[in-house]
Amino acid sequence: MSDLYDFLDPWGPSSNNTADTTSAPIGSGGMFGAPTIHESSRRCLDKVVLPPVYATAFTAAQSAGGGQVTRNALQQTLELSGLPRHIIGQIVLTADTGSGLLTQQDFNLALAMAALAQKNMSPTLESVMFHKDELPVPELAGVESLANSSAERPHSGVALGGNAPDDPWSSAATNDITSSTAAVGALSLTDNEPDQLASKTGKEAFRQPQSESTKPRTANRDNSALQTYVPKINMEEVQWQLDKEEVSIKEAAEKGGIVFKHTNYEVSTRTFSSMVVRRYKDFDWISNYLVTRYPYRMHANLPPKGFPDNRLKGLTRFANAIMRIPFLKRDALVIQFFTNTDEFAHVLKVGNLDMESEEIDPDEELGDTPWSEVQETYAAFDDFYTQVARDEERYRIQITVLEKIARYKQAIGDELNAYSDTLRTANAPRESISGSRKFHVQTASKRALDSDLNELSMSLSDVSLLEKAHGEVLKTISAEYLRRLYDVVVAMKLMMDRMRRTEKRKDIQRVRERNDANRKTLAQLNGESPGPDPADRSSIDRLERLVREDTAEQQKLEHEQRCIEVRFYQELARYKCYESFLQTIYHGYAEEQIKHHSMALSAWKQALSTADDLPADPQGFIAN
Repeated sequence: MSDLYDFLDPWGPSSNNTADTTSAPIGSGGMFGAPTIHESSRRCLDKVVLPPVYATAFTAAQSAGGGQVTRNALQQTLELSGLPRHIIGQIVLTADTGSGLLTQQDFNLALAMAALAQKNMSPTLESVMFHKDELPVPELAGVESLANSSAERPHSGVALGGNAPDDPWSSAATNDITSSTAAVGALSLTDNEPDQLASKTGKEAFRQPQSESTKPRTANRDNSALQTYVPKINMEEVQWQLDKEEVSIKEAAEKGGIVFKHTNYEVSTRTFSSMVVRRYKDFDWISNYLVTRYPYRMHANLPPKGFPDNRLKGLTRFANAIMRIPFLKRDALVIQFFTNTDEFAHVLKVGNLDMESEEIDPDEELGDTPWSEVQETYAAFDDFYTQVARDEERYRIQITVLEKIARYKQAIGDELNAYSDTLRTANAPRESISGSRKFHVQTASKRALDSDLNELSMSLSDVSLLEKAHGEVLKTISAEYLRRLYDVVVAMKLMMDRMRRTEKRKDIQRVRERNDANRKTLAQLNGESPGPDPADRSSIDRLERLVREDTAEQQKLEHEQRCIEVRFYQELARYKCYESFLQTIYHGYAEEQIKHHSMALSAWKQALSTADDLPADPQGFIAN
């Protein structure tokens, strides 16, 4: 039973791990590479007889990559599986050790993970190890023609469709958040209508020319009422993958300050390969800056300062949430926050900061989406706000329940461990030697009983460890992932609160009514309509000036209101996309339950076998 509880975490390392990982190279494991997994797990398929499709696909990928299997060639191969792009991206990141070139061992692991994903199983190295003797056969349509058709396929040069990680600075200058368009799905006004995803995934999306995403979609005039319009938003997969982490944070060994000490945090970022020292005030400043700069966007939530025990986890969630959102991680000041090794207060003092709210062109942001679509969505603002409030309450309850279950599991483990201690002979009280010695003689049955009870104690101790480990996984993985989704809901609610406070419809109505009254009076003074005699020229000039000012103000307010409504339309689409992360949460939760109960069943079977061996003859306990 020594290896009973040496089981692997199905979702990779715990997000609460704050160990020093800054010294690990990219791709070598830990926070900055693929999930931390023992090297032997990458060799788990070396002695397994694999189907011929593995060799066929490897040869085709070599041809497509010019004699070597590159990340891009692996992605082309995996796209033939029909899996969603975010699953393919996860597999590529896990299989690649960081060099950009894959061995046949890495390639086989990637195909095995793809085969598991096709069967709705977790595409991780742990799952490959767990199912290595019963792996499904990967289905790759047209893999033989991969090498011949690779020259005709569009190549982006980046495996995951994002920016090349080799030059994060150039991405800030060359990539525009509004340049990427993708299908998100029609926005539903009710909870009962599922999102209709219009985007193509897998090999269909791979075969679609890149220019198709920028071509205007022409509505069928006969079916214009049935036309589905897609919000124009950035669809980089990393923003929906809340289990991925780019940033690790740990407390610095030394406190900052001379008289009044404060805690410093070492912030290490994978994307920029950087490590900087920041204090809580710096995080608070960057949070306020983002809300000021992008008021009508969802933002990460900063943990309160008054809870130091949970502050480290909250800061880690906050920093990773920033790095998942494409337009935030490309912000110049955000890049400075994560890369500039100077004190952040000095960076703010000498930097030329743009603190003005972002300016957008609503028509450009809309693309081919009609303005009526946006207006209809914004008209249901209160209904959507109610839905978000319900989501907040639902996730809060789910997190609370999971944390309670985790505590119960750990309590059950403690009690089972205490029970197992009472079965061990070494822990039994010493027997009295008074009275007849006949009843103090150790019979063969008594000795066998003591030995078997010790074995039974070990089995119960194993079950105890399993229950406590299961509770820890529920608390640090399942509840933590739900908490990240809960943060998204809170961010959406806070954004909608800001929109409510700053919307311009009442101001537009007030200025329009005042302007109409001035125009009517001006027309009367100019004799264009029946009324009093024309007044002097000064009154007419004053009214004309007021009309011009009110007209300019009305146009300004209408522009601001259009910006708010367009941003709400886009952010609502992004908010709905986050629900795709529920698949990762519940698939991992169910898989962990199966693994836990399988191992618990083995432990209880061992306990049953030991219990059956306990001596059952009453006479055997009495010395002759």
